[in-house]
Amino acid sequence: MTSAVEIADFRPAARRRVHEDIAEQLRDAILDGRFPAGSKLPPEREMAIKFKVNRTTISYAIRVLEGLNLVCVRQGDAATVQPLVNASFDVLPAMIFHGGRVDAGVLQEVLEVTRPLVFEMAKLALERSTKVQIEALSALSGRMGDEDLEDDDRAAAGRDLLVAIADMTGNRVWRMLARRLQALLASDPLQEARRGVRKNHTRLAVFVSESIEHHKAGRREKALGALRRALEVLGQGFNDYVQSGPAMRRR
Repeated sequence: MTSAVEIADFRPAARRRVHEDIAEQLRDAILDGRFPAGSKLPPEREMAIKFKVNRTTISYAIRVLEGLNLVCVRQGDAATVQPLVNASFDVLPAMIFHGGRVDAGVLQEVLEVTRPLVFEMAKLALERSTKVQIEALSALSGRMGDEDLEDDDRAAAGRDLLVAIADMTGNRVWRMLARRLQALLASDPLQEARRGVRKNHTRLAVFVSESIEHHKAGRREKALGALRRALEVLGQGFNDYVQSGPAMRRR
């Protein structure tokens, strides 16, 4: 069965690790809907001609897609595209940013999930924290709010702060999740999205510091209130970016 997507839509691969370049192009074609769930990728022979590589290279590229659960491969048949909800979490950065643009819908979905999760994690962290941990958190908050630092350095401090909060919970699952989220936030696609957002590290750091000070003084509800406002600042920055129009809209 011939694929509905023209092989001519693709360009010759350019990277040294050619199969990764091809896998990324095919991945983006799946994310863009050019290969919808249930459709088949073009035969390896046809793709080898288009990409100007041998069939072994195409096979390696398809294995990458298979490892991401984007396609299912059965012997003697072309790779079948799987529903995106079955894909590996590692596909998420490319879902957010590909083709030179941010997908606003996916970004909003990420925020819907991460904001309540981070709040619950931080709430538990404050309950279980030690004085030494709180001081370390204050130092990271200070770096995030330091306007003399480069924007990327302040963002890195924010990601480190997330992991520090997770470590304060003592919960291994929270700590694992925080590190996955840290890696997601540090990925190239999310960095591109963040650079499109208005600079809000200072406001974010102010509310984090305020939450810490309330916690030190035993004002639990005020500490949680400041934490909520910090997450609102984070979400509002991305929402402003979405509404400004440079991102792709939800398909």
